[in-house]
Amino acid sequence: MSDIAKVKPLQPDQFSSLALWLDSAPPNLIADGPSIEALARRLPDLLKDRCVLAILNDKHYLGAIVLDPFERSIEACYLDAEQATAVTPRALFKALEVRALAYGLRSLHCCARPEALPLMQQIGFSQPRERPGHGPSADLHKDLTGGAPSWQREIFKTLDELGIDQSYGPRHRLDMVPDCQQLVSIGLDAYDREQKMAAEAAEAWQQMQESANNNGVKLQVVSAFRSLRYQAGLIQTKLDKGQHLERILAVSAAPGFSEHHSGRALDLKSPGEPPLEESFAQTAAYRWLSAKARFFGFRESFGRGNRHGLVWEPWHWCYHPQRQTRFRCP
Repeated sequence: MSDIAKVKPLQPDQFSSLALWLDSAPPNLIADGPSIEALARRLPDLLKDRCVLAILNDKHYLGAIVLDPFERSIEACYLDAEQATAVTPRALFKALEVRALAYGLRSLHCCARPEALPLMQQIGFSQPRERPGHGPSADLHKDLTGGAPSWQREIFKTLDELGIDQSYGPRHRLDMVPDCQQLVSIGLDAYDREQKMAAEAAEAWQQMQESANNNGVKLQVVSAFRSLRYQAGLIQTKLDKGQHLERILAVSAAPGFSEHHSGRALDLKSPGEPPLEESFAQTAAYRWLSAKARFFGFRESFGRGNRHGLVWEPWHWCYHPQRQTRFRCP
């Protein structure tokens, strides 16, 4: 396993072990970041947002790095003084750049301690100016777009065309989603349009739909896979009609951030019900989904009062195979 592969986002249930390690005051390469006490108070949210990355060796922390996506800054980079190697910080910074790009961030900055300056410059951070009053420590900056894969650069271009800035991902706690490249047909939707999904999700959907039918519940598809360009077209159409961008983005994901790009998401309805309305939550179909969808790997992405700041979408369900309940649906 490569060193970069050893870097993992810490999970909320690892809060205690991380806090215990931080109590030992491991060396920090970043100057002017929050104190360990202040950082500890923010850890629950940072962990939920997968913004704390670490390398562990048999449950022992070799290093950890912290991203503040709202400020586009590296808050801290802690290293085990005895066991961390020269590769450890490089792997941590590389993984953090990947995480920042996933949020749609195009640059990072930090203030590095003197001993970290050579390393930071080697990995592409520039020192535009000295910070008065901070001695030899310096503001460092790195543009991330040059190292971004082509699909992310295409999303950046699309967002620029629509006037959507890079705060969107962090603000809504959403990651970029590449267009699925291998799709299969799931048949016609409620309006006789062919819809497609990723193969594994399509199989799970067909099993779920059959199970619902066997229980007297009819589920109809409104929308499945939507491409980046299709989503951009939806936003542009609303803009052309005079709607404000902020209002549009409260009910529609920005292009590049929609789960529909993945080929794993479905918008559903039941016969006789209007599409994409909260009234779906009052139907037998929604009650069945709430009780049974997890057996097939589907979950409701944007529930009432969701942490993404988006409207409640009881009709929107996404396939997550790793969250599938591992026993037969009754």
